[in-house]
Amino acid sequence: MTIKLKKTTSAYWAGNGFGTDTAQWVVADRPEIRIVELGCFWYAIRGEGADSERLASGQTRKECLHHLSHIN
Repeated sequence: MTIKLKKTTSAYWAGNGFGTDTAQWVVADRPEIRIVELGCFWYAIRGEGADSERLASGQTRKECLHHLSHIN
């Protein structure tokens, strides 16, 4: 199963000392699932704040999407 993503924000320069923040993504047909990079890992997260649930993770976005594709 191929997961298609939709970009919600572009990558941007956060300033000296902060570097570049990566683009933010959502799953195209399930916009409640966000794909984000936190530290050195990529996560698939459903929900916001205290109600959020981590669905999958990986060292690359491709690996995270691979794990997410195996979840019902």
